[in-house]
Amino acid sequence: MFLRYIIAMALAALAILFGIILGDYGPWYLSWFLGTGFMVLVAVSAGVLFEAQEDAARSARSPGTTLDISSAVDAPTPTRPAR
Repeated sequence: MFLRYIIAMALAALAILFGIILGDYGPWYLSWFLGTGFMVLVAVSAGVLFEAQEDAARSARSPGTTLDISSAVDAPTPTRPAR
């Protein structure tokens, strides 16, 4: 517990030191850092969504049928039974 406190204090001191060194450029670097992280997050979530679509299309296809990108995106919707 004490070691975590020391590490957190060292990181806080380092952040304050960076803030002093950067001066007026600090907000620009912060927005650049956060924006880059956000764009990576969006790209990863898009990849996960595509993989989920591809898995759904693969499970909807008959065995032995090849799967291309257009069929992965336009997966057939399962039919509902008539009421």
